Amino acid sequence: MRRHRSRRLVHALICAAAFVGIGGLYLSEKAGYAGRTLTSWEYFFRDTVSARSHFNTPDDSLLFLGIDSTSISVSELDLKTLFADVPSDSTEHRALSLMAAGWPWSREVYALLSERLLNAGARAVVFDLLFPKPGAGDSALLDAFVRFRDRIVFGSNLALETIGPGQQAWALSLPSSTVVPDAGPSHPAIGYVNFWPSYNGVVRSAQYQVTMEQLESGKVAPQISGRPLSSLALLTASKLSAPELHDPLTPKLFRYSGPPGTFPAVPSYQVFVPLYWKRNFGNGATVRDKVVLVGPYGNWAHDEHSTPFGQMAGPELQLNSVNALLHRAFLREWPGWTGYLLIAAAVVSAWLLASLIGKMWIRLAAFVLFIAAYLFIVKFVYDDASTIILGVPPVLAMAIAGLTSFVYDYTHETIEKLRIRRTLESYVSKDIVREILDNPTSYLTSLGGKRAQVALIVTDLRDFTTMAEEMASTQLVAQLNEYLSLMVEDIFACRGSVDKFIGDAILAVWGHFNSSGPAQDTALALEAVLRMKQTLTRLNADWQQRGLRPFAMGCGLNFGEVVFGNMGSSRKMEPTVIGDSVNVTARLESLTKDYGRDLLIGEAAAELVRESYTLQLVDRVVLKGKTRPLKIFTIVDRADVQLEQPLLEYLENYRIAQDTYASGAFEKAIARFQACLQYQPEDRLIEMYIERCRALMARPPQEWTGVHYAAHK
Repeated sequence: MRRHRSRRLVHALICAAAFVGIGGLYLSEKAGYAGRTLTSWEYFFRDTVSARSHFNTPDDSLLFLGIDSTSISVSELDLKTLFADVPSDSTEHRALSLMAAGWPWSREVYALLSERLLNAGARAVVFDLLFPKPGAGDSALLDAFVRFRDRIVFGSNLALETIGPGQQAWALSLPSSTVVPDAGPSHPAIGYVNFWPSYNGVVRSAQYQVTMEQLESGKVAPQISGRPLSSLALLTASKLSAPELHDPLTPKLFRYSGPPGTFPAVPSYQVFVPLYWKRNFGNGATVRDKVVLVGPYGNWAHDEHSTPFGQMAGPELQLNSVNALLHRAFLREWPGWTGYLLIAAAVVSAWLLASLIGKMWIRLAAFVLFIAAYLFIVKFVYDDASTIILGVPPVLAMAIAGLTSFVYDYTHETIEKLRIRRTLESYVSKDIVREILDNPTSYLTSLGGKRAQVALIVTDLRDFTTMAEEMASTQLVAQLNEYLSLMVEDIFACRGSVDKFIGDAILAVWGHFNSSGPAQDTALALEAVLRMKQTLTRLNADWQQRGLRPFAMGCGLNFGEVVFGNMGSSRKMEPTVIGDSVNVTARLESLTKDYGRDLLIGEAAAELVRESYTLQLVDRVVLKGKTRPLKIFTIVDRADVQLEQPLLEYLENYRIAQDTYASGAFEKAIARFQACLQYQPEDRLIEMYIERCRALMARPPQEWTGVHYAAHK
């Protein structure tokens, strides 16, 4: 009891130290006295959650018209070829001709674009573009703006400008007066396009309104002098009757609508191509009652911002912030002081787990579950309550406290083990004691594992049970050990791993430790089988000279998914593979007796070695307990070996016999199979098919698919 209390006290001190360490670092970083390690990890975690959270569904009333590389690449040649059917005296031809004149376009293009979209019923056209200086086509754009004054919005830009030595001030770059004659900071048709990124330059919030005083001071002024500037996103949302925004001068953390491409960019040139206008825009029906945002899209524009999803085009970012405003998809953040409470709760949980759970692996599992549950809660609150709570520091505090307690207990138990080592060595071998005390993980690791695509072989000796009854036990063990030793050498020579011995059977695996790829793993497994057959032939010859009975071996080869891990209990564990693929391989080996072949290969493995070996289809069979038919094959020879003519004729007759059998013409199939016997008399496979065909003729099946159902495992 005293020792237990002492360990609880040590655990409490460890957890208190973890709270002081992580809580102090968190406080120092927030105060600016330390680096930004925790902050970086926290924001990385938040961005990961954001990128995998529930997204804000894109509003159907928003449409992105992109000025992409195809739009700016329209040429005179395109006018003569691709767009030759566009009448030369049409508005469309005029717009395409102006595009073909080269980038930057004449601003008449934007005028024609606005007219086309607005006349088709669009609510508004928003240009995520800057027109700070006069340019060609201004008069046409001005005319369009005057005619559709309340339905066209232009972008402006806020930037720091140098006003003197070491002095900078914020300035607003407005559209040229040749486009908007009464342009001003508070003009209802002009919104700034800026996004101010937060930590690490990632855009996580939107500033829908701002004042120059706020920009200069970096704080929201208690009293606003003059009308604040509105963002392009706010003006865009206003065209769709967006809900009133509370405290618009405060940056709003918003929920993204999705990764780049969520708002697909429709190439802007398609508006002026009759075929696309009809097919993609429904002759204007697609844009009716929508707000169309026009902006650059693609690598050529160099208008990208860092987001939790990576780089995102500026217009897409505008649409995400508009969509967030339309649906009030904003995020709340818990006050900073709650972070310390969460860190404290984490270390208290660590102390309780360390004090109440004695078995270290169970405790470790509990720590992992607690941490996973907390991270799940963080994501759940983010998804369903649109609230951000501190994630990384509490998890880190709990992990440090738990790991340190774990190391302390492990060290303490190791010292205890050293005390009883001598006692244990009095009862069991030193090797076993050393394995148990020095490497307990091989016995105490929790059940579980990993999934892997592997090649497998299962071998078994024919009539071994009968031989075991007839042979002397010492002779049987010696001969079996000699056989297994040589088989293992062949497996190891082909980089395989012997998973287990099951009596005289061997299960070997390729690809679960270090895979060379499915095809190579399967080729190595097949090479091992061929080596083992050759070795057994030599071994049988030697045994016969020594007056010993020969062995006959059957083998199944398969490729598929298994689960690999340390299986068993705390008293006996064994790294092994389990899964349906292992069972199928064993079934294949069992079927070798029925088909008279010493090697059967599963369909997946056969496909991987088909180019290197000449294969013979053995059957289409549904294994007992299965529903899906499986093609099984055997090896004739390597693909680069020239087969003798009788063997080629045998294989050709066999192929035709198989096709005839599969079609249900059993009498003709018998004739073909009997022809095969002329080349290879007493072929068990051929005799089996003849017997099967006669049985099917005697009792015709109601529905024949060419598939045989295995009667045994």
